[in-house]
Amino acid sequence: MMRPRYVLGGLIAVTLAMAGMGGIPVAAAPSAKELTTARPPVATAPAGTLVIAGGGALPPDVFKAFVEAAGGRGARIAVLPVASGVPDESIEALRKPLTELGAVLVPIRLTDRASAADAGRLAVLASCTGFWFTGGDQNRIGDLVVGTPLHETLWAKYRAGGVIGGTSAGAAAMSQIMLTGDGDLGETAPGTFKTREGLGFLTGCIVDQHFLRRSRENRLLSLIQDHPDLFGVGIDEETAFVVHHGQGSVVGRRKVLVFDPRMAKASAGTVWDLRLHLMGVGQTLDLTSRRPQ
Repeated sequence: MMRPRYVLGGLIAVTLAMAGMGGIPVAAAPSAKELTTARPPVATAPAGTLVIAGGGALPPDVFKAFVEAAGGRGARIAVLPVASGVPDESIEALRKPLTELGAVLVPIRLTDRASAADAGRLAVLASCTGFWFTGGDQNRIGDLVVGTPLHETLWAKYRAGGVIGGTSAGAAAMSQIMLTGDGDLGETAPGTFKTREGLGFLTGCIVDQHFLRRSRENRLLSLIQDHPDLFGVGIDEETAFVVHHGQGSVVGRRKVLVFDPRMAKASAGTVWDLRLHLMGVGQTLDLTSRRPQ
């Protein structure tokens, strides 16, 4: 029997204990493919870009990548403070970093699902090339945006080359299966953390944020046991994972962790043969092979 191997000096402990009969694959769980409102696949990959930020004080490099992807100076940026409990403050916090880069800030406030179908709001949204979701509670994004005409408009803009970004809760909402924030961070076991349908712009993985700063390894290690067909992307604060044409690049100041369970096995809450990548600024991940470049 092999002893546990500790990764990153005890930061993450992935048990490699194996019984004499060998590993037991992780039991199948509801996945992105089984969501009742899952979007049908499109013939071609979206032409746009995702800027998925892990929260905290984002450095200028993150906003620069976002504004450049939206078209540079003069780009109209829709700011959606849907998740925030203080939307006006969240909008104002973005004014300086965006306008210093020459972008035009366009607030889009939502109060209920009906407001996400308002023709006037949708017309304003369609005039923008960049779309930013603030932090807060990602469940509000699920409640007010997912499955609405506003969501469809965002999809159309993303397919056509627009950039969609978000930080903290806005980052968690980018994947098709979204963390709700409910669960026990003291546990590392299947079924510990709740999820729901997210915006779905990033497929094939589950996103977590504030990752190393708040020691959230337990969440992704648990969720990839619930969803073994997905890989986990943990984005630390002051850092973004910028996705374009099947490649994800690290921008900012800190790290992105990737948990790839394709070859992993699990039994009774233990996992072995789990591939882990600790990626730094400037590194790129191929989202198909799940290998850093």
